Amino acid sequence: MKQMNSIKLFTISILALLAVLVVACSPSAEKLNNEGNDKFAEEAYLEALAAYQQAQIDSPDLAEPYYNAANALYKEGAFPEALALMEQALSLASDESLAESAFYNRGNSSFNTQAYDEAVAAYTAALLLNPDDQDAKYNLELALQQQQQQQQEQEKNEDEQEQEQDQSQDDQNQEEEQQQDESQSSDQKQEQQNESQTGQDQQEDQQQNEEQQDQSENGDQEQKQEQTDQGQPQNGDNQDQQQPSQMPQPGQRMTAEQAEQLLAAIAEESETLQEKLGQMFVVPPVPPVQDW
Repeated sequence: MKQMNSIKLFTISILALLAVLVVACSPSAEKLNNEGNDKFAEEAYLEALAAYQQAQIDSPDLAEPYYNAANALYKEGAFPEALALMEQALSLASDESLAESAFYNRGNSSFNTQAYDEAVAAYTAALLLNPDDQDAKYNLELALQQQQQQQQEQEKNEDEQEQEQDQSQDDQNQEEEQQQDESQSSDQKQEQQNESQTGQDQQEDQQQNEEQQDQSENGDQEQKQEQTDQGQPQNGDNQDQQQPSQMPQPGQRMTAEQAEQLLAAIAEESETLQEKLGQMFVVPPVPPVQDW
């Protein structure tokens, strides 16, 4: 990558400042400026800065002490502070060449702070004052390249941030859906357990009702059996007393109807001959013996 040209014409600017100081400055400001120039040439930039700052105090309306102090700060890498003093020098500059150099150096300070928009503006202003300034043209080309690259990086970063936000939102939505699915699954399991428990309770109730019904039916049958047993004779003596004699009395003859019934009973084998005879022949009761 091309290297940016450094600040412009320090020696010439300082020498020009000497001429100005002879006419417009007090002897104290001229002496301080000379001391600053010597220190600047020795690359003792902080000592040069102190001398220039003192010259600003003695001659606050001159642009040159601010310009030279800004150059010293630039050499120390204090670019924001250099920019501030360069702005002040531009506000006080009455010489066009000094203004052009101030814009150029302001562009350098902005370039080093990666403020490429301000650097482009400063180099453009310098070229407007001096279109033949090749250093300003060269540095403007570098500033434009860096500005384009910076814009591309910013767009790329914005796209990446947007993608990250979208991904984060997708992950959040997926997590919420997963939690919702887990909650629904848990509810379904609980509902199935409740249904299973309800079915089990119903089955137990049905079984209990059936058992109670069976017990009730058994109790009714036992009660009916007891009532039936109570209505039947207790032994065979009463039956013998109530039924007529099984055998006909000697000498008694069978009627035609009795003979037919006897033959039918024998054919059906439903009753014994003795039983049928007992039903057909009823022995009349014996009259009681009378005392004469």
